[in-house]
Amino acid sequence: MLHTSRLLSYAHLIQAAQARRGLLEPQARQLGLNSEEAERVLETLHTLSVADGCQVVGRKMIPVSPQEPNLQSGLPTLGYLYEHSLAHAEDNAACIKLRSVKQVHVEPKLVFSLGSTPEQGDSLETFLQRFDSVALALEFLQNPFKGEAWTDEDKVCANGFHSKLLIGEARTMSHKSRTVFDQLVSHSSMTLNVIDQQGSHIVGFGVGRDNVDKSLQQAYALHQRHIESKEESPFAKGQCLAMGGWLPSKQIANGQEWVVVVSGVELPSLRVAIV
Repeated sequence: MLHTSRLLSYAHLIQAAQARRGLLEPQARQLGLNSEEAERVLETLHTLSVADGCQVVGRKMIPVSPQEPNLQSGLPTLGYLYEHSLAHAEDNAACIKLRSVKQVHVEPKLVFSLGSTPEQGDSLETFLQRFDSVALALEFLQNPFKGEAWTDEDKVCANGFHSKLLIGEARTMSHKSRTVFDQLVSHSSMTLNVIDQQGSHIVGFGVGRDNVDKSLQQAYALHQRHIESKEESPFAKGQCLAMGGWLPSKQIANGQEWVVVVSGVELPSLRVAIV
C-alpha cells in the first residue's frame, strides 16, 4: 500500500489541474496504483471538494476495463456529482458556455433519481423500486491529463473526468417498469448527432445491450458492496445516479449543437449548444 501522503499529493495535483483547466502528467502507473488505491485518491479528492464548499447531489458510474487483472468484477467505480456541476435543460434544450473546450468530450447517458434511500436488507426488486424517475443526460468530461498514457486508475482518481452534467426532462417510472427497466434498455437504441457549419451528422449509434443493459443490477451490486464495507448505501433519497455512457464520448468544439435521441424508452430528445 502506498503511503497516504503520496495519495494525498496526487489528489491535490488533480484538484489544482481541474481548477485551472491545466494539464498534468498521469501518475497512476508511475505510483503503481491499484483499483483500491485509485478509489482512495478519489475519496481524498472528494474530501477536498467538500471542504471547498461543494455539495453532493448524486453519484456517477465510472466504468472500468474488466480485462484488468485487479478489476475482475467488472463493476464500475462510483464517482461524485456536485450541485455546482449540474444543469437542467428547460424544454430539453440548453446553451452551455464552458471556460475551456480543451480536451472536453460529451457523453450521453441515463440519469435516475432516488425516491427513497436503499437499506441493508433490500432485495434487487426492492432496490429497483427506489428509483422513481429517469432522464436523458449529456455529461461533459474534461480530461486533466497530458497525452494518452493515462490509465483506468487515473480516470478513477479524477472522478471519471466529470465536469458538468446536463439533465433533460425526467419521466416518472411506473411500478412495473422499474423492475424490468434493464430489459427495456437492452432493446432500446440511442443516436448522437452533432450540428455544425457543415450540417447535421450522426456520430454515434448503439443499442442498450451493448453497453448499459445491466446498469441497475450493477448499482445494486455496488449498494451491497458498500453495505458490507461501510454499513451504509452509497445512494440516498433525493439524489441522482448517472449511469455509464451509453455511447462512446465525442470531443466537442465551440459553435456545435449536440442532440441525443433514444428509441424504445419514452424519453424526449435532449439538445445542447456549445457557445
